Parts: sequence; C-alpha cells; structure tokens
Amino acid sequence: MLGVCALVSTGVVVSTTAASAEEEPATGSLQTFAAEAFAPQADELPTGLVEAIQRDLGISAEEYLANAAAAKVAADVSAQLVEAGVDINATVIDGQDVTLYVAAEADVAAAEAVGAKVEIGEPESHDYSQYDFEPKIDHKGGYAFFTLADEETGSGFRCSVGFSGYTPQGDDRYLTAGHCGLDGETYEQLLGPVYDVPLDGPIGPPTNPPTPLEVGEEIGDITDGSMHFGPDFVNYDAGLVDLTNPDWDGVPQVAGWGGGQGAPDANSVTVYGTIDAVVGAEACKSGSTTGWTCGNITSAEETVTFGTGETVTGFIFDACMLGGDSGGSIVVGNYALGVNSGSNFGPDCNTGDFGIGFAVSGGQYNALDILGDQWELNVAVNAPAVTTPEDGGETGQSVTFEGTVEGGTADHRVSVSVDGGTAVEGAVAADGSFSVPLEGDLEPGEHTYAVQAFYGNHSQSEVTEGSWTVTEAPPVEQLVVDSPTEGQTTSNARPEFAGAGQPGATIALTVGDAEFGTAEVGEDGAWTLTPASDLPVGVRFDAVVTQTFEEDTQKVTVAGLGIEAADVTITTPEDGSTVAGDVTFEGTSFAGATIGLLLEQAADAAADDAQPRLGLRAEGEDDVEEWAGEFEIDDAGNWTFDPAEDLPEGEYTITAQATLEGGDPELSDSEAVATFTVANGGGDDDGNGEDGDGDLPDTGSSGTTWMIVGGVALLLAGGAAVALRARRNTTA
Repeated sequence: MLGVCALVSTGVVVSTTAASAEEEPATGSLQTFAAEAFAPQADELPTGLVEAIQRDLGISAEEYLANAAAAKVAADVSAQLVEAGVDINATVIDGQDVTLYVAAEADVAAAEAVGAKVEIGEPESHDYSQYDFEPKIDHKGGYAFFTLADEETGSGFRCSVGFSGYTPQGDDRYLTAGHCGLDGETYEQLLGPVYDVPLDGPIGPPTNPPTPLEVGEEIGDITDGSMHFGPDFVNYDAGLVDLTNPDWDGVPQVAGWGGGQGAPDANSVTVYGTIDAVVGAEACKSGSTTGWTCGNITSAEETVTFGTGETVTGFIFDACMLGGDSGGSIVVGNYALGVNSGSNFGPDCNTGDFGIGFAVSGGQYNALDILGDQWELNVAVNAPAVTTPEDGGETGQSVTFEGTVEGGTADHRVSVSVDGGTAVEGAVAADGSFSVPLEGDLEPGEHTYAVQAFYGNHSQSEVTEGSWTVTEAPPVEQLVVDSPTEGQTTSNARPEFAGAGQPGATIALTVGDAEFGTAEVGEDGAWTLTPASDLPVGVRFDAVVTQTFEEDTQKVTVAGLGIEAADVTITTPEDGSTVAGDVTFEGTSFAGATIGLLLEQAADAAADDAQPRLGLRAEGEDDVEEWAGEFEIDDAGNWTFDPAEDLPEGEYTITAQATLEGGDPELSDSEAVATFTVANGGGDDDGNGEDGDGDLPDTGSSGTTWMIVGGVALLLAGGAAVALRARRNTTA
C-alpha cells in the first residue's frame, strides 16, 4: 500500500547582478529590478512553473523573477536592520514596493534610510484559526520518494523532496518535511529505507481507490533523529534523508517535471541561496502531486494547529498543495524559502485557501536553526568573472582582484591564488561583487591566477583562471613647492600655492591639525591650490604640503609664512576735520586686535605747563592720564570709543595703535594718526574746563601707561601665500 505525504516547495533564486540594468545602490539599501533584464533566466524556467506563475499570479515569468530579486534584498536588508537594533514588526512587499512596520518613532529614520515606506505599528493581521490545516501525508527538489513503514505489507508513505544538501562531511543529504519520516500515530521514525518514485510528471489529485504507483530503486535512509514534528517537536516540520545510493547525485535544483531518474532534467530551477519570508512576495511550490503552483505570502510567521493536533509555525501562502506534496520545495525566484507542510486545500485544488510552509531560514523556527549542524543547503555557485586584473592585461605591482559572482550574495565568498600560492579569501557583497587586495607588491613579470567562489563548506564554483603581466611602476615624481617661499608674507588670507609633482597625485594643504583643501596634480605635472578658508592672520606659521600617490606619500614644509593683518584706521574724526566736543571716535582694524588710543592737545603758548595727554593703552608714556569712556570692538575689528566727557575747544591729535596678543609685530602691529579741531565744544562756559586753563577734562586719575582695550587675539589655523610682499616697517 502506498500512502500519501504532504510536501513543501523549493525556492527559486535569481542573480541580482545580471537582473538590474539600473544603477545599483550601496549594500544595505532596497533595490528595484527591471523585468526585461530577467528574460534569460525566465527562458530557463520549466514550462510547468511558467504556466503556474501566469495562472496563479497573473504576471510574467520575468516579472516574477524581478520581484523575487527585490524580495530577497528586502528580506536581507530587514534582517540587517534588526541586527543593528532597529525594532521591525514586519516587512511587507507589494510587487517591488516595500513597507517596513516599526515599533516606534525612534526606528523610523533608520528604516527610511534604506529606501522603504515606513509605518509605525503592525500590518493588518489574518485569523488562520478558522482554517482546517492537514499534513499532506500521502532528487532534486520536488521529486517523489517513498518511505517503507511496514515490511510485511510493503506499505509506506509518499512525499516530495525539498532541497538537496550535504552532511558536515560533504555527503548527499536532502531536506524534507519532518512528518514524512514519522508514524502518524506513534510519531516514531519510519522503518525505511527510502525509495525513488519515478514519474513522468506530477501525479495529480488523489483518487479513490488510489492510483497504483511503481516504486523505484532504493536511494537512501532517513537520517536518524532528524525528523522534527509532533508532540515532542512543537512548531517544527523538517527532517533529513541521506542519499546513499552512489548512482544518485544531489544537485542544487528543483525538478522541472520533465521526468527521468538520476541527473536533473534541463528545465529545472537552479537554487542560488536562501530567502526569508516577506509578506507579499510571490512564492511557488513544487511537489510530486500538483507540480508547480504559485501564490503570495500572506503571513511571514504564523502558528497553526492541524486537525490531528500537531502544531507548526511557518509562513502562510495561498498556493495549492495536496497530499504527497509534503516536504517539497517552496521557492521565491531562485531562492530556497521552505518546504511544504500542510494546507486546507481540497482534493482538486478547487477548494481551500492557504498552505503553510516550514522555513529554511529566518523567523523564530526554521530548518537551519534546528538541523544546521547536520545539513547544509546545496547551492549552485557560478564561476567568478574577474575584471581586474584583466586576463592578458597589465597592472602595477600592487594588485586588488575585483569582479562579480553571478547570483552571489553576502553568504558567498571567493578565494584568490596567484602563481599557485596560498589562497587569499575575500567576501562577496550582496550584489555579487567582490574586491580582494593582495598583500605586498608582486615582482614584475607574468603571473597566473585562479579564482573560485564558495557557499558554505561544500558548494563551490568552477575555477576561473587567467594570466597577466605585472610591470614595474615608474618612480613617483618628487613634490616641489614653488610658491610661497620660506618666510614670505602677504595681506591675502587665501593665497595660492603652486608647484609640481606626480601626475594624478592628490595634494593636500595643512597647518597644524587643520586641512585647508586638496587638489590634483595635472597631466603636465603642475598643481595649484587655493585654501578653502582663511589662513592664520598676524602670526608666523608652517604650512605642510602633502602629495599622495598610490602607496607613496611625500611632504614639503614651508616655514615661517605670515598673513599680514589689516592696518588700523581712524574713520571719525577725519584728519583735518572740525568736530563738536561730544565726538565719538571710530575706526577699523582686524579680528582679535587689541586697540590703543592716545589723545594729545596742541600746546598752549600762553600756558606755563604742557597740555595733558589722555590715553587708552600706552607703553613708555610717563605723562599719560587714563582716558575715561566706553570702548567697543566687534569680531571683525571695527572699534568705537565714546569719551565720558566732552572735549573742550582746541586742536587735537589722536593716535590709534593695533596689536595682536601672541602675534608677530611685523605682521600685526600698525598705527594711524588724525589731527582735528573741536569748535563750540563741551566743558564750562568759557570752554576752558573747570579751572579755566584750557586743559583737557580732569578724569580724576592719572597713570604712566595707556589703558589696554580691544579684543582678544584670535590665532587661526592656516597656510601661506604666493604673491607676498616684503616685510613692512611698523610705525614707531
């Protein structure tokens, strides 16, 4: 008697590298794919699958593969966000439009950064408790197999193969549903062994009485202890079968239903890796009863209880599966999604709503988590396409191997061996690209390479071989700074630097820890660089020019450069002008300047004593009294002084001095002088002050030095100048 088991469908994987004709975003971002780019892969799909896609999904095979590639990227990006601490409740895809449901506002920015539409909360949920799920008890994924249950009667159960894989030692072992290897009442492991059921096509819905089937040759045995299903394994439905018949080879494919034994037929679907369930993704299942059927994932993880009492947690999708499909393959594109577990579909697929698949990866319960130490997915790995170095081409002595692995993902890796030496391994990015730098420089001459791609411990590609010539790199041109020269000064705070160097090299200008811009050396070997911001004013500094070319770095220091500060000026009163006694003094200087003012009244020939002198800051002036008043200076060095008392009539000379604390006097110090007359000025009625002698107002104090006023000196990072003038003489 031949019983009927339920199957889980295999996943389909597509090459994200070949699929997109658009510019690919950086790893970690969502991607969209043009359907027409998948025409070559669509032509390779089995006819039965193409018909199922068009019938059940209402889209073309090209659209199905493009959407599958987008779903794979969405699943990977969502997993990366979760690992980074983003609280994602669900990932939902509609065609290629992705919505991430996050837990809180704090998660929105990170989710939006990958290019998704973001909603706070949970997506609309489904109540699956109303559906009556039943396990469909009844080599290359999708193939039928029979497990002996009773030696005396010869009875047993038919199921479908999920995905080919390996033992830790590299022997063939395939994944199927756990209930396919257990007694339905005692949950003890079936007696076995396991036999092939040769088919020319899907068996079709069960009949009563059952259609007799021929059991083929013995192919293997149930892996002891691997069948996870039933009361002792709540939420699980996965198991393993060892393929021990040496005439059979497990291959990374799902049957295309062309029939035949042993090697897969030409229409099979190639498996390139795994994919996590994403709501809205289009999934297709393969099984020995119904062949290919397709639908959309409606829940990424749901727990259902079968009518017989077992509990399974998996993804829900609306593709038909019937008895005997159990354990078969469920795919999204060329990616392995899960194995058929159960459904509520009737005998002919005309009744029912949903099926449940047990995931290969992702979610809280999956096959790799519980069986990963016993099983590894068999994946088709394409040979790497090496773009650098070009086969037959030339490179310098420092070499980085670059290229792509079609269909490769971040789960892949590559190894590079030069001249038969020790292999160097490198990672493959999510888009299939790789970049593997070699340590040290290669000797000039001809070299050979061998590059191979891997997935896991046992899936590997063919070796890509080639040769190229390494040429000795010409010496790097010496960095030269023609201008400015050591010790030069200028009033331009952003002077041009110029010189010569290695064509294509990068030139950088720094003063201390601050960088002031970069430039590239032209093909003629000349370079110029204008600072991006003002260099230090009023101080001496050293400018460092750095040339970087490949692994060569050169530095030239131009010492003792200086940017001259602006001269101090007196704008009010103007030289030679006549003003009132309540005059406010104004002028300009530079940022960070300290300003000193000295007011001198012309000598009165009729007086016996010299006229007093008032000052704000003076050095070496013994007869200068403090000049009371309000002084202000802004960040640009513009200053004003409003004396506390009006000036009496007379002729005056005001001297303004500017200095910079910590600065170079030759660059920062300057002096301005203005002579003016006060007419009808303040003071008492006769204009001569309280004592009537014509002196300046008595401030009530005197001193031997000027009062210090003005801003605190600002020392800015900066560079030097090209068009520099000779050092100026400061006024004594």
